[in-house]
Amino acid sequence: MTYKLKKLRISKKELDDCIQTLISVSILANGDENIVIGNFVDSKLSKFAKTHENVTKYIEKVTGKNIDVVLAENVALEEAEGDL
Repeated sequence: MTYKLKKLRISKKELDDCIQTLISVSILANGDENIVIGNFVDSKLSKFAKTHENVTKYIEKVTGKNIDVVLAENVALEEAEGDL
């Protein structure tokens, strides 16, 4: 195995671990009704939704909505917050 391939595998594992941590924090924040942390973490998770299936499944399960709808709503919210 080449050094670059090994490094890539380690990086992918680290990214997967980080994503799983974000999902865990989101669950905890939403359970504790910590809206600020929940919203922050969920916005970070949405950036991974199109490329990581576990994030897509989590967001769809939590929201009960298709991922495309959730992402469109996020864009609309970000635009509205920018207008404030």
